[in-house]
Amino acid sequence: MDLTAFEAKLKAMGLDLPAQLAHYAGQINSTAVLAALIAGWIVGWIWYAIVGDVWADEAAAGKGHGFTPRRQIFGGIAQVIMTIMLGSFMTRLGYTNAFGGVHTAWLLWFGFVMTTILVNYANIGKRVGLALIDSVHWLLVLTAMGLIIGSFNQYGIGVPVQAAAPAAAPAKAEPAKTGG
Repeated sequence: MDLTAFEAKLKAMGLDLPAQLAHYAGQINSTAVLAALIAGWIVGWIWYAIVGDVWADEAAAGKGHGFTPRRQIFGGIAQVIMTIMLGSFMTRLGYTNAFGGVHTAWLLWFGFVMTTILVNYANIGKRVGLALIDSVHWLLVLTAMGLIIGSFNQYGIGVPVQAAAPAAAPAKAEPAKTGG
């Protein structure tokens, strides 16, 4: 089956993926996502400034600890994707206020981020303390992101202004009835 036939088959099933992606991307508040991304970086910087020595001691049990440009690049790309996906989940779920943002962030953290970190660190034999430090980092980052995206949406910051509908023509006045 060629690509054109496959695409036609998907469309026949109601799966026009490029159109759906464009639709959902248009609904995401890009200003809120950018602010949330920056806030997430700042929260992570503060967190590791506070617990960095403990993290380094825990990580020293293995090899390859420390901050490298490669780790920063991969971490940055991952955080960009995470921020966009959080905004997308919030939009899809209809949680477009601050409380909804935090709620969505905590659900995603508990269901996916924390569990993945625990399994990965257990599989490579790292101490629970290291998993806890990194898990709390992502909880704080996601909480800040959800709070910012939700607040921006709630208060209309960065939300595109919808084109105003043209004013309806005034109704014609009916002639006054006299007599009777």
